[in-house]
Amino acid sequence: MLISVKWMEELIPTGLSPENIAVLLTDLGLETSIVDDRRGWYQGMVIGKVLSKESHPNADKLSLCKVDVGEATLDIVCGAPNVGAGQTVVVARVGAALPDGMKIEKRKVRGQVSEGMICSESELMLSTDHDGIMTLEDGLAPGASFGDMYEVCDTVLEVDLTPNRGDCLSMIGIARELAATTGTPLRMPDTSLDEDTQARSSDKIDVQIEAPDLCPRYTGRVITGLTAAKSPFWMRRRLAAVGVRAINNLVDVTNYVLMETGHPLHAFDLREVSGGRIVVRRANDGERFTTLDGKSHQLSPDNLVIADAKRAVALAGVMGGENSEVKDTTSEVMLEAAFFDPSSVRRTSKGLGIKSESSYRFERGCDVEGLIFAQDRAASLMVSLGGGKALAGRVDAYPRKIEKRKVTIRQARVEAIMGVSVEMERIEEILTGLEMEKVSTDGQALMVEVPHFRFDIEREIDLVEEVARFVGYDKVKPTAPEVPVSVTGLSRSLRIRRALRRHLCSIGLMEGMRYSFVSMSDIDRFLIPAEHPWRRLAPIDNPLTSEWTHMRPSLLPGLVSAIKGTRETSVFEIGVVFQQTSPTQSDERWMAAVVLTENANPGLWEGRAPKRDLFHMKGVAESMASHLGYSEVTFLPSSHPYYYPKRQADILAGGVKLGSMGQIRPETLGAYQVDQELFTMEWDLDAVAANPAPKTMCEKLTKFPSVKRDLAVVVDESVTARSLAEAIKKHGGRLVRQVEIFDIYVGGKIGEGKKSVAFSLEFLDETRTLVDEEASNAFEKIVEGLGRDLGARLR
Repeated sequence: MLISVKWMEELIPTGLSPENIAVLLTDLGLETSIVDDRRGWYQGMVIGKVLSKESHPNADKLSLCKVDVGEATLDIVCGAPNVGAGQTVVVARVGAALPDGMKIEKRKVRGQVSEGMICSESELMLSTDHDGIMTLEDGLAPGASFGDMYEVCDTVLEVDLTPNRGDCLSMIGIARELAATTGTPLRMPDTSLDEDTQARSSDKIDVQIEAPDLCPRYTGRVITGLTAAKSPFWMRRRLAAVGVRAINNLVDVTNYVLMETGHPLHAFDLREVSGGRIVVRRANDGERFTTLDGKSHQLSPDNLVIADAKRAVALAGVMGGENSEVKDTTSEVMLEAAFFDPSSVRRTSKGLGIKSESSYRFERGCDVEGLIFAQDRAASLMVSLGGGKALAGRVDAYPRKIEKRKVTIRQARVEAIMGVSVEMERIEEILTGLEMEKVSTDGQALMVEVPHFRFDIEREIDLVEEVARFVGYDKVKPTAPEVPVSVTGLSRSLRIRRALRRHLCSIGLMEGMRYSFVSMSDIDRFLIPAEHPWRRLAPIDNPLTSEWTHMRPSLLPGLVSAIKGTRETSVFEIGVVFQQTSPTQSDERWMAAVVLTENANPGLWEGRAPKRDLFHMKGVAESMASHLGYSEVTFLPSSHPYYYPKRQADILAGGVKLGSMGQIRPETLGAYQVDQELFTMEWDLDAVAANPAPKTMCEKLTKFPSVKRDLAVVVDESVTARSLAEAIKKHGGRLVRQVEIFDIYVGGKIGEGKKSVAFSLEFLDETRTLVDEEASNAFEKIVEGLGRDLGARLR
């Protein structure tokens, strides 16, 4: 929110410097900084009156002007096409400096002396308009200081507001905060209006609310005899200071009052409102509507529209329609001031992808009572600047009055939360300064009536926060909290997450952290079928964007989307995933995910980067299992749709499935624009916490040597290495101490549909030295058993 200090001084003349105002607001929780400081600008620039204009004898596009600047008449050469005698202009005299640093000097232009410069708005950095010189209204005294007359030497502050402080999205809202902390009375703008008593607004318009749940109140008043024209400079200057582009006096008034009061208004060209009838209704399913920006939208019953007797003329609270906009020929307007349900406006704005100053404020809540003040203020300005007449009264459709909330605050609660003593008189003073009316008090508690513009005040703790803001957080002394001693300590789940986070970082992986939201397109990219658990998505009632509409069912989409454009990555994330279990409930689980790219960083002396494969991920999985205390991990074939069919596995320990890993399918890689292979893994940490690893038992060192043998067998390709290892241990009996696979070979003379698997075997007798004959007998039993059970033959 941009704030003009000069404009602010009109509402609350504190006399404070912009720096002090910024500090005060920041101390109140409204972080404020100076973004545009024009103090000291425009020195040597004065009001001038063009007395005459003649053509330059040596240049077709230049003019010779005589300009009255008070104590002197200056000869000025001007190149603007719109300069003319009788105009009131801004003159930079000799010695002045323009905002861009250019010094004005007396010099000859094509042989003619020029004693200054007639300025345009762009040269004064007041707007981007550089089509001609800036002209001011008549009646200004020549020679008067330009900087002193039009608030141009202004300072603009930027207030960074949290979403709950919609009441501060206006000049009056910020002024209200300053009034409460400084004690300076707030001076509200003038709303005086001479109405045309010969006709009433109700003679011209009729309002009907068909959706009172989405629009509790709608008011309209009619102004006739208007003339659309360029707004006066003072209004254009103030609008520019707060980042609003001027259009014409009729439209500018609604924008001006929006920034001043914080309540959005809309002006309809009354001639375009069929039958003078206003109907506030839900849109028809599939109804088409073209907004002011020229874009066509397809509506649904979730959207609220303002319609006339024939068609929709505005999206309620979001944007007006092209079919009823105010034009240069507009002479009659219907000025709308309404209150729309914040969630309805938010849903329409996000669903249609339309953002406006109006929707930004309606989404955060506006003042259902203050809209009358805003409407009268706009009508007063419109009549003043447009030369029209306001018809008597207004049409006010307000079926059910919205009552103010009543909230009680206790002194004891304030002191318990803040940790400092605050007198009840001080509490009452603060809340009264914030325009909260006292309902009752007993000396220990105070009940107040919360104004409609404070949507964020619902409970006692909200009032405590208000008291804390104005007492000052710096008054709260830091004290160590009393924390009860925990008998159980950290939960197993938290210990596991901490242990894995430290371990994965220690083996060279980088931790990532993604948003907990996901889009339907992410699920589609992963080729997830309709019956898959990922499709049981938990929807978000109020999504931040039109893309992120659901909570994530897995960590993988977020991590894979972060890989795009990277050369080498080894990253992990530990977070919560969500799965819808009923229309109103969802299941949450802690998961850990790892992503490895095919490319790996080369070592200093290696030169060429090595390539990763699925066995690198297998090593990470075994490392994680070992760190958590699992002595043995099993990898079994799985069938996840986003992995290659034969390059994936479920991860088990102690007979419990802990997760899965695999190589991402190329269709998914293409959808994410990833140009290398990806290997991913996901662990269910809740399953890990529920199935702790058995206690590690230490074995004494053996005193006897072992015997090692290598075994290579040829089997069908369908036979797994795991089944071979289990058969070796089974037939080798107690003498088999260790079985390790060291080679798999396919092709050559092995035969089609066959593969060679080689193991390193270690035989050991714990009671005595094993002789070679005993090891050979065990070896032969293993070969015979593999042949009977798995059809294996020695290679």
